[in-house]
Amino acid sequence: MDAVSDIDEAARMHSQTLSSRSDLEHAEALLREVLVDDFERDAKADAGSLSRMLVHLVNMHQALSVSTDDQANVAKRLGDFAVNTTRMSTRNPEAAPKLDRLAHALRTASTRLAETATAPVATTTVAE
Repeated sequence: MDAVSDIDEAARMHSQTLSSRSDLEHAEALLREVLVDDFERDAKADAGSLSRMLVHLVNMHQALSVSTDDQANVAKRLGDFAVNTTRMSTRNPEAAPKLDRLAHALRTASTRLAETATAPVATTTVAE
């Protein structure tokens, strides 16, 4: 019976990882939308910060595709990005709704990754 519960736990962890990656992809898409629609010609300093954030998001996504070892670090950085994006929304009232959506998506991705990173790792045992 332990083998079955271990397999169930591994499947749950895989599902959480896929959800976390989906959240990260969603945040990346929202960030691209904000950059294209609101910041390319305005707010140069914030546009530069968002552009660098996008590069980091792409790199994080690639790193998580290869290994889940850095999930806790990625989760923390996504949380930091959410805080910075919220601050930008106060400086850029016209883009505030999109920036707030982006901050929410970043927080969601951060939370899910943090939960996945702290969940116990299942090991599969073969019943004899």
